[in-house]
Amino acid sequence: MRLYQAEWCPFSHRVRAKLTELGVDYEVINVSASAMHRDKLEEVAGTKAIPVLVDGDRVISDSDEAISYLEQKYRMDPEELKLHRRELSPTVYGTLPFGVEEATERLREALQEDGIEVLEELDLSPFWERGEPYKVLIAIDPEFVRLATEKDAGAATLALIKIAVYDEDGLTRVDAIEPEKVVGQIRDPELNDQGLELRKRFIKMIKALERSSAKAG
Repeated sequence: MRLYQAEWCPFSHRVRAKLTELGVDYEVINVSASAMHRDKLEEVAGTKAIPVLVDGDRVISDSDEAISYLEQKYRMDPEELKLHRRELSPTVYGTLPFGVEEATERLREALQEDGIEVLEELDLSPFWERGEPYKVLIAIDPEFVRLATEKDAGAATLALIKIAVYDEDGLTRVDAIEPEKVVGQIRDPELNDQGLELRKRFIKMIKALERSSAKAG
């Protein structure tokens, strides 16, 4: 089994983590940071994007698909599988003791108080098979976006903050894509550090909302 990847790539990291977790022996092939110099990879996979997992004749060029393939090939207990999927998810997450609508509104207010501007609220409920409320907030931290634009204007949209609010097993979950993992594709240490700080702020925000609800109760 071979993994074409790069150390800086967050999607490659997810596949590496799954391979390590399952104790699978595999060969790591690091590719160039520039897609222009990935001709060998394109010959193997028909794409220059990473990661690419090769297992015999099977070639997988999507990290989620690669993780699912590994989980199916090396069977795991369903509950353990659910836990590992959550651990490998590139999100910061928490639960709030409110309904989806109230949680979304409280989160919007908390973001604004922290200097994060909510640009749009999307309702993805019609596209969710469960037919339950599913909201997504698109927001920006002005300084984070400014720095991303300065580093790579064409990829500045990676600095957008995307937060999902939805019901799962009777709990309202809040999931935000980890900022530092998304902007990791720009490969700038300063931007990555700022993304980490933004993630810490979001975690504090969720914990504060949890505490406020406990006091109110």
